[in-house]
Amino acid sequence: MMSFFQRKRHQPPAMTLEGVLGPNGRLDEAAGMGVAAPDALCVAADGRLLYSSGPRVMALGAWGAHPETRATFDAPVTALCRSPAGLVAVGLAGGRVAVLDATGQSAEGWTLPSGRVASVVDCVFVSEDELMLVDCGYGPDEDVLASAAWHDEARGQLVSLNRAGEVRIVRPGLHCPMGVCLDATGAPLVTLLERASIVDASGKVRQAGYPGYPGRVRKIEKGYALACLSRRDPLIEFLKTERDFVAEMKAKIEPRRWIAPRANPEFSHDFPIELGATRLFGEVKPWAPSFSYGLLVETDESLMPVGSAQSRANGKRHAICDLVEWNGSLIAVSKASGEILNIGAEA
Repeated sequence: MMSFFQRKRHQPPAMTLEGVLGPNGRLDEAAGMGVAAPDALCVAADGRLLYSSGPRVMALGAWGAHPETRATFDAPVTALCRSPAGLVAVGLAGGRVAVLDATGQSAEGWTLPSGRVASVVDCVFVSEDELMLVDCGYGPDEDVLASAAWHDEARGQLVSLNRAGEVRIVRPGLHCPMGVCLDATGAPLVTLLERASIVDASGKVRQAGYPGYPGRVRKIEKGYALACLSRRDPLIEFLKTERDFVAEMKAKIEPRRWIAPRANPEFSHDFPIELGATRLFGEVKPWAPSFSYGLLVETDESLMPVGSAQSRANGKRHAICDLVEWNGSLIAVSKASGEILNIGAEA
């Protein structure tokens, strides 16, 4: 006998977008700067904002100023972080890493052996001689958002790389990890995309049930901030109990049309449930069903939400993939709209 309340695995109930997470338009109202293929952010030792634009790392001295090119690579930049002394680590598509000194020149050592990781989606310096890398387990040609929702394989890992080029697996068997930062004690916190949770280096869950699919997590003045690539959709969560349906969908339909979270808010009649997104006179309403969403969650020191910034179904600033605190403001990346957003002060 089939039970409609059967779960694929034990999970805490998802937090809802109400209370301190109530819907708002902070992302849509934020000042924006157009960027070609943005992905990652960090703040350099000289106070400039570093951001990725395809294969380039750009530097911005002040909001509204003209950016300068800090470095150019032969592959898209997938991650950025800075050490206290000013080293800048750069993740590159295909599972590679480059480390720059404070002047933007290549630093000696830090060679990641080829083939050791599938990707470098985030990184953080544990010390001046050790870099922690997040490998989500998916290569550059795979759709992470579509795949992670329906694949149970725990292909991701947390990896340590030191200045001598030595690699150590800190935590294998993570299900699509996407972000890492250090907590107040210096221990790493890792986000798990489809599990909508944050774990420590041992795999122990520190907080779970977030209303979005988290990408990167960052330490900010009053706690943490969580960039979410989309919100958790009730239809997707329900279909995780319908294994036969999911198996047929994966066998017969191309991944871009799967019932799965998406980065782009584009409308198409052949996407699942999108006809429900059209309301009066063809206008998309904020509460319409949508598999893409813009969501940034601010938390306290215990990782419990205290505020949010959102771009709802009728907005374009979806797929928030990174954020940083810069000059008293939260700066975020919207992959969907191709912008760097200045959200302002914390909630």
